[in-house]
Amino acid sequence: MGTDKASVLLGNETLLQRCCRLISVFADPVVVVAGPSQDLPELDQRVRVIKDDLPGEGPLAGLLAGLRHLRKTVPDVDFPIWVGSCDTPFVNVGVVKTMVSELHDFEAVAVCHCGQTNPHSAVYRSTVIDKVERIVLNGERRAMSIFDELSVKTLESEVLIEIDPDLSFLCNINTVEDLDRARARLEEDSDGLQFT
Repeated sequence: MGTDKASVLLGNETLLQRCCRLISVFADPVVVVAGPSQDLPELDQRVRVIKDDLPGEGPLAGLLAGLRHLRKTVPDVDFPIWVGSCDTPFVNVGVVKTMVSELHDFEAVAVCHCGQTNPHSAVYRSTVIDKVERIVLNGERRAMSIFDELSVKTLESEVLIEIDPDLSFLCNINTVEDLDRARARLEEDSDGLQFT
C-alpha cells in the first residue's frame, strides 16, 4: 500500500477505526496492538492500545502482546478472543458470534476458504497464551504455525454464506486495487448494514 494501513480511509473512517467500531458491538474490551513508534488514528476511548514488545517479529508476536495484556487485566479467566487485522474491514459480528459458538472444547476456531485456513480472522481461547509464547520465543514467525500447536475446529467458509452472503469478512486489503474494490463495495451498501 505504501502507507500504514491503519490510517487508510474507507468511507468516513480509517480501516482501524472501522474494525474497532464493528467488533466493539460484540467484544469488550477491544485491544489494539501497535508498533512502538506507530501513530494510530484517534480511536474510541474504550479501545485499549498497547505497544508490541517484540516489534518486527510478525503477527504471532502481536498476538502474544495482546494476550499478555489480557492476562494482566483479566487474570485466571478462560474466555474467547477474536483476532483480526485492520486490513480486513468488513468485520461481520454474526460470523464472529458463530465462530465463538463453535469453540466448545477447542482452543481455536478458524475459517477455511479455498483450501486455506486463516489464522488472522479467528477465535482463540485466552488460555492459549502459554503455547503462543513458546512458539514465539522458539523463533517461529509463520502465523500458520499456531495451528500445529492448538486443537482447532475448522469451519468451511460455505457454512457462513447464510450470515455473510459475499463472504465479505474475508476481504483483505493489500493493494490500492483492493482498496478501490472495498470502497466500491461500501458504496453499494450505502446504508452500511450488509457488512456490519
